[in-house]
Amino acid sequence: MLRLLAGGLILFGSAGFSFKLCQEMRQRMRHIEQMQEIFRLFQSEVAYSRASFPEVCMAVSDRIAEPFRTVMKEIYAQVMEKSGVRFPEIWRTKMGQCLENMPLKEEERNIFLEFGNRIGFIDWETQAGMIEKSREQLEELYVKSKSSMENKEKVITSIGILGGLMLVIILI
Repeated sequence: MLRLLAGGLILFGSAGFSFKLCQEMRQRMRHIEQMQEIFRLFQSEVAYSRASFPEVCMAVSDRIAEPFRTVMKEIYAQVMEKSGVRFPEIWRTKMGQCLENMPLKEEERNIFLEFGNRIGFIDWETQAGMIEKSREQLEELYVKSKSSMENKEKVITSIGILGGLMLVIILI
């Protein structure tokens, strides 16, 4: 009876581990989608309202989900304090803290963090172009990841369940 219970727990644990890995991959894709949406919103705000980036952060913050909403408001507040810290530095610091615990790859994280350095005191058309370039880079990574994710999920789930079954057979 105990062997059967132990076998069930091992199988349940290995399947749960594989599902957790798949869930992290799906979360990563959702975060990339959110980052793309932020770039789209930034681009539209810069192109149509021609507002400064701190003002764009505040305007965009109402239309995006957490944790980015809070960070955008924090960026706006810190810039408005006029502490002497430049917008790109504030962006990198605050977004770095936000992205720290997200299941993102380094390349995806760097595109989003370097966004603050790509923009500056240039005309709005160039800024909109730089935002579009960042969004396109993120889009390329998203498409590559999305196509490989579906196959990886199947493999991870299969290996998790079959590995658990093999372990149960070996131990029982």
